[in-house]
Amino acid sequence: MKTRIVPKTEFRDRIKDELAGLGDDTLVVTERGRPVAVAVSVERWNELQENLEELEDSVAVLEHRASKKRGRPAESVLSEIEAEEGRVRRPARKKG
Repeated sequence: MKTRIVPKTEFRDRIKDELAGLGDDTLVVTERGRPVAVAVSVERWNELQENLEELEDSVAVLEHRASKKRGRPAESVLSEIEAEEGRVRRPARKKG
């Protein structure tokens, strides 16, 4: 993988060839020496997106492990929900 830098005017003139030869490379398009766009192949883009999702998942797991909050047993949570449901239920209204 390498990065190629191409001025916008040159890119415009040979866009077909530049995109056809992209492969795993990254193409940076510049205007007056400043980067204005980046082109990567669809395969590379998908790979980058998958890597990003995996990294986000890993960070979430590590943040959870580092937090002081710990889980509770399911039985405890379920009994609280059932107790709350009993307090929230209201008698059915009579019609008429």
